[in-house]
Amino acid sequence: MRIKSSIVLVFLSLLLLTPQASAHSELLEISPGQAEVIKEGSFEAKLTFNNPLLFVSGGSNAQLETKLSEENNWTAHEVLISGRILTARIVLSKPGEYDLRWRVVASDGHPSSGESNFILDLPVPVDESGEGDSNVIAPNPVPADSERSIVGFYIGLLMVVLGVIFAPIGLIIRRRAKKF
Repeated sequence: MRIKSSIVLVFLSLLLLTPQASAHSELLEISPGQAEVIKEGSFEAKLTFNNPLLFVSGGSNAQLETKLSEENNWTAHEVLISGRILTARIVLSKPGEYDLRWRVVASDGHPSSGESNFILDLPVPVDESGEGDSNVIAPNPVPADSERSIVGFYIGLLMVVLGVIFAPIGLIIRRRAKKF
């Protein structure tokens, strides 16, 4: 019993004294920075890491994607790797707060990923008449004909459902009538 406890104690001490592996690749600098305001829709994102990034010819070992914060669809951007620097040309047309996420593989083969955000503040285009954005255009009202077609659709759907329900019942009744 004493030997078993000694072995367990030695094993636990080895676990505690063994140096833990640290992250192999760290992001040192990112542009646009966290919550940075960008004034142009076309810009270059630049990420600098502490270790060189792995470059695989014809492979996809790095990703950089953006999306509007309130949306779910990420847009992938083509990336260029040069040593410790990843760059991507980003072209956006909608102003708002954007999320940016990246994933890379360091030269030692370990993956690294992270997220950031920035704000795209595009100038509001001014109308040539000088009125700017003061004219609000209301959406087109729904014509009465489309309301009728929607009602017709639901009536047709109801007929199909009733047919699916009553057709088997009619067949059962017909089979029973033939037996007599």
